[in-house]
Amino acid sequence: MCKDMFDFEKILNLPSPLEPITDTAFSEKGIKVYIKRDDLIHPQISGNKWRKLKYNLLEAQKQGFSKLITFGGAHSNHIYAVAAAGKYLGFETRGIIRGDELNGQSSITLQYAHSCGMQMVFVSREAYRHKDNLLETYKREDEYSVPEGGSNALALQGVGEMYEEIVNQLGYTPDYIFCPVGSGGTMAGLINVANQTKIMGVCVLKNARYLENEILNLVENKANVAGRNYEIFWDFHHGGYAKNTPELRAFLENFQQMNGIAIEHVYSGKMFYAFYELLKTHIRHNSTLVLIHTGGLR
Repeated sequence: MCKDMFDFEKILNLPSPLEPITDTAFSEKGIKVYIKRDDLIHPQISGNKWRKLKYNLLEAQKQGFSKLITFGGAHSNHIYAVAAAGKYLGFETRGIIRGDELNGQSSITLQYAHSCGMQMVFVSREAYRHKDNLLETYKREDEYSVPEGGSNALALQGVGEMYEEIVNQLGYTPDYIFCPVGSGGTMAGLINVANQTKIMGVCVLKNARYLENEILNLVENKANVAGRNYEIFWDFHHGGYAKNTPELRAFLENFQQMNGIAIEHVYSGKMFYAFYELLKTHIRHNSTLVLIHTGGLR
């Protein structure tokens, strides 16, 4: 039986910290840079995953579901978080996984999800592209379906709460917010509420321009879409999802040494890397920026 969601929120670190970072490159442009530490929300259900899952889980509970089914790859932070949510909140979970069988060489993500009790269905990459067909095949009547990455209209509410926290913590609206883009829910949620802030999304997947339409279809506030309060950068994927390069690895090591903040290479690391590359060309002088640390550390 599912536990009370709001009881669980008592052990979450909310609002997550907003920490300033410094660099000579920032002072030269007169800009202020902060990191929204959503990685510190909870050790397992952290980052944007809690933001996007919160109202999906509340809806499942409201409808009387105690079982969840969702999608993800072998390195999916979403799979990791759903499995943890099931463990802590009393949901039974199943994951339709793109890739190989669970074995001794499986990713940390799959091993952890298995340890939380998640049952897994492994499908080929070709079959995974047709998620509607997979749901027809595998979803049971007593299961609540959570979309890949948790990205749907319900996710926007949770991401909107993150934006409210940022504005309250700063005392004013930032000029820019940078976030990684995987399934697009976080960026859609920010576009939806950020009337006076430009949202800068860094796509972590290769050949994924289709995501822009998916993001804009989620956004309810079409005035923000028409006003182009966003920009997506497609060329910082470093080879594709969960891939990395020597340049990215060197950047992550240097960033951690300079700031004492660990970031991973799948999501947040690529976004931080892109931010530094875009600093000279895309950021106005004397502006305030917030970088969203979406978690993903194991």
